[in-house]
Formats: sequence, C-alpha cells, structure tokens
Amino acid sequence: MTDPDEILALEAKFWQAMCDEDIGSAVAMLDEQAAVAGMRGVHHFDHESYRKMAEEGGAKLISFKFADEKMLFPTPDVAVATYTVDQTFDMNGKQQQMTSFDTTTWVKKNGTWLASAHTETPKPQSPEDDND
Repeated sequence: MTDPDEILALEAKFWQAMCDEDIGSAVAMLDEQAAVAGMRGVHHFDHESYRKMAEEGGAKLISFKFADEKMLFPTPDVAVATYTVDQTFDMNGKQQQMTSFDTTTWVKKNGTWLASAHTETPKPQSPEDDND
C-alpha cells in the first residue's frame, strides 16, 4: 500500500512548483489529460494547454499552507488527497488571500504518480455565505 505521506509530498511539490513558477516541474507531475474544477468552472487540459495557461494566467501563487490532510486509496493505483489550504497569491498586481477546500486525484501510471483531477472550493467568507 502506498504511504499517504508520499502523496502529500507530491501535492506539496506541485504547489511549490506553482510558487516557484516552475512550469516544467508542474507539467511533469500532470497526467497527459487532466481536469480542474473551481469557481471559474471546469477545465480539461493536456500538457501544452496547461503550460500556456500557466504562462498567460494573471495569478501568481506566493505561499500556501495545508491543514486537515486526509488520503483515500480507492484502488492501489488511485489516491485522492483532501485538505484545506490557506493560500496567498498575486492577482494582476494585487495580493490576496484565500482559504479553500481542495481535492486532487492521483493515478499511478508506469510506476509514477500523476495528478489527474483537482477541485477547489473557496471557504465562504461569512456564515451567511454558507448554504450547505
């Protein structure tokens, strides 16, 4: 069985690559076909379109901190990381902070774990915003 710490380390490595604007390292950790779902909708991408999105995006991640990390292993070659993340980022020259609830699905292919799908749900700003 895979060690949950191995997957969490990969998750942190991916986030750090975004902080460092190391697009090549981030792309190397992605499945050839991947998806992300968040407040701007659902996007499917391959390596080249991720690279273009990262190069042209208006946001730059500055820092992040994980909490409440948990792992699921539905099969030996699939891992789902769930966590809360506090992140600071620059959006078009303005520094912002956000807390969100994230998941990443990792798939093991040819012995290598690759990120296949990621979701990000922003934490509501106030109790009135939480309609769950």
